[in-house]
Amino acid sequence: MSASLTSGTYGRQPAFGASLVKFAKGFYDTLVGVQQQRAAEIISRVREAEDLRAYAFRVAPHSRGFADDLYAAADRHERQAD
Repeated sequence: MSASLTSGTYGRQPAFGASLVKFAKGFYDTLVGVQQQRAAEIISRVREAEDLRAYAFRVAPHSRGFADDLYAAADRHERQAD
């Protein structure tokens, strides 16, 4: 004599299972997209700040005060990404 304890759901998934998986995947994809967009924005700001610092370095021998202002502006621009 063997007893079998089955729920009778083999081969079927609960009705909400597929939609829950679809929702979770969409939510995850959205989070990944936001993270990638944020990373691209940070990289862009860092590059722009580096370009401004390079310009400030070239200007420094002629106008130290202006170069200092450019360095400060580059720092502020870079920090806006935080």
